[in-house]
Amino acid sequence: MRKIIYTLLTLVLVTSCKENKQETIDYVLVSGKIENSPEASLKVNKNYKSVAEITLNTDGTFTDTLRLGTDTYSIQAGKNFIPVYIKEGRNININFNASDFKNSLTITGIGAPETNFLILKSKEKEQFYGEIGQKFYASGEKEYENRLQKFKTKLEQVLDTDSGIDSTFKTLEKKDLNYFRLDMLLKHQEMYRYFANDSTYTVSKDFLKDVENISLEEEEVYNYSATYQGLVASHYQKEAKKIQDEQGKDYDISYLNAVGENSNDYIRNTLLFKAAEFTLTFTFDKTTYYNDFLKYSTNEENNGQITKLYNELQLTAEGQPSPKFIGYENYKGGTSSLDDYKGKYVFIDVWATWCGPCLYEVPFLQEIEKKYHNKNIEFVSISVDAERDHDKWKKMVEEKGMGGVQLYANKSFDSDFAKDYVIKGIPKFILLDPEGKIVRSNAPKPSNKDLITLFNELGI
Repeated sequence: MRKIIYTLLTLVLVTSCKENKQETIDYVLVSGKIENSPEASLKVNKNYKSVAEITLNTDGTFTDTLRLGTDTYSIQAGKNFIPVYIKEGRNININFNASDFKNSLTITGIGAPETNFLILKSKEKEQFYGEIGQKFYASGEKEYENRLQKFKTKLEQVLDTDSGIDSTFKTLEKKDLNYFRLDMLLKHQEMYRYFANDSTYTVSKDFLKDVENISLEEEEVYNYSATYQGLVASHYQKEAKKIQDEQGKDYDISYLNAVGENSNDYIRNTLLFKAAEFTLTFTFDKTTYYNDFLKYSTNEENNGQITKLYNELQLTAEGQPSPKFIGYENYKGGTSSLDDYKGKYVFIDVWATWCGPCLYEVPFLQEIEKKYHNKNIEFVSISVDAERDHDKWKKMVEEKGMGGVQLYANKSFDSDFAKDYVIKGIPKFILLDPEGKIVRSNAPKPSNKDLITLFNELGI
């Protein structure tokens, strides 16, 4: 009998514990109403990329659950952006009239204090942009520093006095405010020279005393603060330039060597991967670059991805047959394919109308085309403009009087030719020999005198 009673009591206690156990909420509830919205949905962005989308009802109301990591994000409503702090278990209510966004925006709910702080910080930063910002950058050291300190102090006071703000958020935001100030101090000399039109201006020795001992290994802050990320990256860019100047190494490899000194695994691996996934596609000495990456990177997943990319790039190494393009629209009419130019050297320029660096190279390319006219080389420009910009491509070719062969790639960056060459950035210059083999998959730019040197070495 006692055994039965004991068993029943145990079952009651277990059942009671289960009933009292709170359900874990792994999402944030976002709701509200947008009046006069020009869009049918809201985009949730992180680092300029869309990570979620919220559909609006016909009356502008919306309710959705977002399962995203705790962090700051940006909610985009047409041309308007709202910085928001998202944390599991919170709810945020957003209301505004798209016709009067700034004056009508209201944020309420559990989690609103952090988001309202981010909105305030965004408004306070407006003093550093536009015409007001130009005057600020042209101000002397004392006024410049006072404005920065006033900005920092005002927002720190808000963090200290608002008891509804999450403690972790407060800590990270205070660090972000401090690093913003330090970043702006570092930029002062360059910005003053530009806006005050004084190329000789030099900051005093004591002005930068606070930036001398910046920690480069604060992982939590690195994850949170874009300003801190920029400071860390900028430091290693400067260190890379020193290595390049002192040791004569290529800058791309010097950057890996500099970043490799960071003892924080996460920050080091993140910086290495961000650099390698792009730089490896255009750096000249890919093998040395790849081996140096593996020397410093300890993230196996990253190493696997970069190894895969390296192997793909070996297919377009010097001496390999070039991937082909077939049936690309020719500005002068009809279509053209790579095989049409066999028997000549082919200098290929991959570009787009929206690409500033591409347009910068146009005059230099035009000069080279004139110089090598009637010689054993064909200059082929391939536009990777999106289909919506097709007419813009044709208009620009005409207006700029672009010579050589002007082609339009089908499917833009998704064209087989762009994917075979693993093109992740433009302009991209490629040189092929008369047999269609690759001389350089990353040829010098027309503005670089090394291109003419290369042509001379080949006897073109």
